[in-house]
Amino acid sequence: MAVNLILIGKRIKDIRRRRGLSQQTLAEKADCSPTYISYIENGYKAMSLKTFIDIANALNATADELLADNLDNILKFQNHQFAILLSDCSEYERTVLYDIVSAAKQSLRDNQYKLRHR
Repeated sequence: MAVNLILIGKRIKDIRRRRGLSQQTLAEKADCSPTYISYIENGYKAMSLKTFIDIANALNATADELLADNLDNILKFQNHQFAILLSDCSEYERTVLYDIVSAAKQSLRDNQYKLRHR
């Protein structure tokens, strides 16, 4: 499987924006130029492993998070994302969310079955 630089760049850009960082700030934290960050975010340039690690650290992001669109086995990343989502929930909130997800899963499967057997 070829590495999709555009998808990696898009993820970096999305995370950078969610963190409220400018390209200038990310560049300073990752010890590179804002122009280079722009090239990476737009998929024009491949980065070294060192730069990838520097960007991940500057964004406080995991490698899985940045590479998610390029990974065949995404389950660990998704589990990590769910854990982050639930980390600040109370026991009550986790219970309600579990019930909602269980009901949604069952509904998806029921409706998928119905659609296939029309």
